[in-house]
Amino acid sequence: MRGIAGLPTVRVATSADLEDMRAIYNHAVRHTDATLDTDEKTPEQMAIWLAAHGGRNPAVVAERDGQVIGYGTLSPFAPRGGYRPSTEISVYVAPGAQGTGVGKTLTGWLVDFARDEGYSTIISFNTDTNIASIRMIERYGFARTGLIQHVGAKLGSLVNLAVFQLIFPENLSRYQNEQDSTA
Repeated sequence: MRGIAGLPTVRVATSADLEDMRAIYNHAVRHTDATLDTDEKTPEQMAIWLAAHGGRNPAVVAERDGQVIGYGTLSPFAPRGGYRPSTEISVYVAPGAQGTGVGKTLTGWLVDFARDEGYSTIISFNTDTNIASIRMIERYGFARTGLIQHVGAKLGSLVNLAVFQLIFPENLSRYQNEQDSTA
């Protein structure tokens, strides 16, 4: 998929992108509370992670001039079948590319994909100190639906987790009369 002039190109991630993606993520682990992960990922862990993404739950990268400068995913919200209508979004941007529209481009791509895929809602968990990410998702219509207080600790501070949702009204009816397969 081609990017607009000045904005990055978004495409499906491949194994060739793993080291760049790992560097971006591990920077966030070391220096931010954007993730509550405290252990950096190994190449093997990232390969397993990428293998779990595809189909309705893609991993995509943003690149500019052939350089991966961010990535994003849609992931199952929970493993139970009843959660199939929902997905969780995650976006990470390389430190040198933050504030340049990369996160916005990735989020827009993932929102459009989720809508077209028929999801009823996208869920985003953000530490409440991650103001830039919160502002970005709010621009796409995500609404804050909750706050889990003091849920974690990172960088010497307790962390609150803000819960946001983007609901696709046009997709809700497809799930209204589904039969519970466990009945």
